[in-house]
Amino acid sequence: MTSTPEIQDQIRRYLLGELDDGTRAEVEKRFLSDGEVFEELLVAEDEIIDDYASGRLDPEERADFEAHFLATPERQQKLRFARALHRHAMNLANERETVKQPVIRSLWFGRPGLSWAATTVAALALIVGTVWFLRSRTAPPKTFATLTLTINQSTRAEGAPAAMVKLPLAADALKIFLRLPGSVPPGSRYRVVLEADDGETRPLEMSDQDGESIAVVIPATQLKRGQYVLKIFGTGVNGVEQRIPGNYFFTVE
Repeated sequence: MTSTPEIQDQIRRYLLGELDDGTRAEVEKRFLSDGEVFEELLVAEDEIIDDYASGRLDPEERADFEAHFLATPERQQKLRFARALHRHAMNLANERETVKQPVIRSLWFGRPGLSWAATTVAALALIVGTVWFLRSRTAPPKTFATLTLTINQSTRAEGAPAAMVKLPLAADALKIFLRLPGSVPPGSRYRVVLEADDGETRPLEMSDQDGESIAVVIPATQLKRGQYVLKIFGTGVNGVEQRIPGNYFFTVE
C-alpha cells in the first residue's frame, strides 16, 4: 500500500487521540492487517516525539500528546531518548561556537580539536544507539494464540477462577477476547488496563470491538510468568468514564 498525505495525517491524528471512535477502530484494524501501514505508524511515532522534544507542536497538539500519546511506558522511554539526543545536539552546537572564539584555552594539552572530536564521537555514539532503539521494533504480529475471558465479580483472594496460558506461546502474540457484561450501555468506548501480581499496571490498546466483546493483543515477548487481571473502563455518550465492575483473570505459566 502506497503512503499518501491523507494516511499520514490520519495516523498522526490517531496518535494524538483526535479521531472519533469509528475511525480509530478502522485505523487500528489496518495496523494489524497491513504491514506497510504499521510501518507508517512507527515512523509517525518517531516524528511526533521529535516534534514534541524540539518544541514544534502547537499548544493544542502538545496537550493531546501529553494526555494521549504518552499513555504507554514504551513511548515515555522513547521521549526520554529523544530529549537526550536534542540536549547533546545543543551541546555540540554550543561547543562548536566556543571553538570559533578567538581566544580558547584547551583542557587537552592546548589542542581544542581533541576536545571537540571527543564530544562529537560521544554524541554520534548516542545517536546511533538511539536510532537503533527506535528502529529495532517488531513487525505487527501475524499469528495469534487466543483466549476468551468472562468478567468475574470476585477477587483473586476470594478464589476467582483464572484461565491458563502456557509459555512458550508458539505464536507472535496473545489475543484476548473480553466478553462485556450485558449491563454495558451501547455506544460506549473502552480502555483496558493490565495489572500484574506485583502491582505493575499498563494500558493495552484494543484491536477489535463489537457489541458483545472487545479484544486486546499482548506480544509474546511481553508475556512473563505470573498472575494477571484485566480491568475495563468505559466512557458513555455523556463523556464520563467509569470502571466496569468486575475483573478478568488469567495466569501465565
